[in-house]
Amino acid sequence: MTRRTLSDPLLLRQVHLDFHTGPQVPDIGLHFDENEFGDTLLKAGVQSITLFAKCHHGYSYHPTEVGKPHPNLKTNLLRRQIDACKARGIATPIYLSCAWDELACHEHPEWRVVDEDGKWITTGGVDHLQGPSWGILDFGTSYLDYLCAQIKEVAQMFPEGDGIFLDICHQYVSLSSQSIDALHAKGLDWQNTKHLVQHAANMREQFLSKTTEAARCVHADLPVFHNHGHVTRGDRRILGFDSHLEIESLPTGGWGYEHFPVSARYAETIGAKYLGMTGKFHTFWGEFGTYKPGAALEQESAMMLAFGAGSSIGDQLHPSGIIDQTTYERIGQAFKLIEKRETYHEGSEGIAEIGILSAEAINDPYTIRTWPKHVPGDEGVVRLLLECQMQFDVLDRNCDISSYKLLILPDNVQVDADLKAKLNIYLTSGGKLLLSGRSGLDEDGFLFDVGAEYCGTSPFDVDYALLSAPEFGEVPQTPVCFYEGSQRIKVTDGISLGDVYEPYFARSIKHFCGHQHTPNRRDKSGYAVGVTKGPITYLAHSVFSIYMQKGPVVLLEALRNLIGSLLEEPMVSTTHEPMPGLRVILRHQPEHKRYVLHTLFSTPRLRGQNKSTNIEVIQEKVRLRDISLDLKLPRSVIGAESVDAGEVALSTEGDIQRLLIGELHGHAIVPLSYA
Repeated sequence: MTRRTLSDPLLLRQVHLDFHTGPQVPDIGLHFDENEFGDTLLKAGVQSITLFAKCHHGYSYHPTEVGKPHPNLKTNLLRRQIDACKARGIATPIYLSCAWDELACHEHPEWRVVDEDGKWITTGGVDHLQGPSWGILDFGTSYLDYLCAQIKEVAQMFPEGDGIFLDICHQYVSLSSQSIDALHAKGLDWQNTKHLVQHAANMREQFLSKTTEAARCVHADLPVFHNHGHVTRGDRRILGFDSHLEIESLPTGGWGYEHFPVSARYAETIGAKYLGMTGKFHTFWGEFGTYKPGAALEQESAMMLAFGAGSSIGDQLHPSGIIDQTTYERIGQAFKLIEKRETYHEGSEGIAEIGILSAEAINDPYTIRTWPKHVPGDEGVVRLLLECQMQFDVLDRNCDISSYKLLILPDNVQVDADLKAKLNIYLTSGGKLLLSGRSGLDEDGFLFDVGAEYCGTSPFDVDYALLSAPEFGEVPQTPVCFYEGSQRIKVTDGISLGDVYEPYFARSIKHFCGHQHTPNRRDKSGYAVGVTKGPITYLAHSVFSIYMQKGPVVLLEALRNLIGSLLEEPMVSTTHEPMPGLRVILRHQPEHKRYVLHTLFSTPRLRGQNKSTNIEVIQEKVRLRDISLDLKLPRSVIGAESVDAGEVALSTEGDIQRLLIGELHGHAIVPLSYA
């Protein structure tokens, strides 16, 4: 039987088959049928499926001398699943849960993470006696030896497997007895927070190293992935252990529709292989009997393809082993779309003219992340650029920034001496900077000559902006609410972008006016909305966080016009009324001498609300006609084809080429060839 190796390209049509099954559930795998299982996957176009060796409950689904099989397991389920898939040419990576293992927590409480109050911690901070939640294990204990033995056993028992997927790879600060002993042995103080954080980071590094070694005990070229639920921007250490990245990003499960594009544009920028991962569930992992609409799975998979990724769709097998036919009808719908477009993915690379220096990547890349990690400035700027059909990359401090027309530092990017020097070189070479909020500031003021004096942070909870500069385009010429106070600046030798109008007073329990905001004074505050001087533009509000959290259309229009003026001639621009729902993503296939222009349009609908997240899902595909785009690409295009784009037409006027797309129904591709 063949197996996949590190050097193989990632398969584009994958399923992640959860199987977290509690010990009280009977008849595990009793009704599993190899032919029904394998044929269903084959019919749906599945190329690879991640199968379970050990789940969060801590039980194995195969004979084991290290762990324990599920007490009600009726068959060697993993072996039969692998054999069914291999007989049909379907790859089979194997899954093991790491930091969550309920059986290990119960049998070895000394392996559990202990917080600074001496308590066990669980997911979501739930008291372990008050409700169902996963206990969390400490890799700084001998649990790591037990886990590595399980991984080795699986690698040896199933040498034909196509990789190891290790889940829940978080190492928390822990005061377990074994971690305290390890701290003492290193001369570290368990009462020192910095020492605890450093020890946790060291334990994570040890975990990554030892589990990778265990997974590759049979095959040194076996693909291995450690899932953290979020790709931490700025932490490139993962590239030393992971053969690829799987970007867990269920839009309806708390990640939202902006999370994946941020992570994908970062993963490609640092040279990683990567997949996208969504789910068939209406909300989150672990739902039985729920189904995301087929249109949503199609559009989510198309978005992954547009950003250079294959699609992994999460499912959960029923404990009986019976595969759900409705699920795979819908997965098959999405995979049929991908299969038709695969030739336009091979060897493609993203194109960008804007670089986003990620606040997460720059400020604190080594903080332990768990899912879903939201950084409003990062996600806000990505949402805005997508809605403006602009081409961008997401960067950390080690990326080459020289090729970008414009760098955006959204809201709170902390610029140290090294980054400042790098940005100064970029500016002297003809680049442009757009700074907002606290970006480019330190405690003493501006780090760059922006043409203004820094006067501190506004004491008000909200203020108003008169966006009077022509760069903002046709926006209201009255003060607009910006939902927060600005950084106070007074223009010196720069050009003001408008005036801040402050409220009569800060809203409080003692003074308030109306339902929300105190109205603005009629006189200007003396502080500016923003300033531009030479290649640097600075905006005094955290505009991208405001846009992500509040979504004011006025801000969208103003920033679209401002960024467009900084680019001067964007690579892609619409020639009709702006369409925020339209996504235009450019890729390049140099071997085929063509650009690949992806167009997507969808309208996620609000289907539910709770305290932690809103549930938005795509319910239908909207049909658009006659989309007109102006293109200013690095090479002149000589031909345009259509993949579900209706009739396409290309015309040239000077150095601008106009592309007319006859139809867009969800997702379409226009290959653009050059000489």
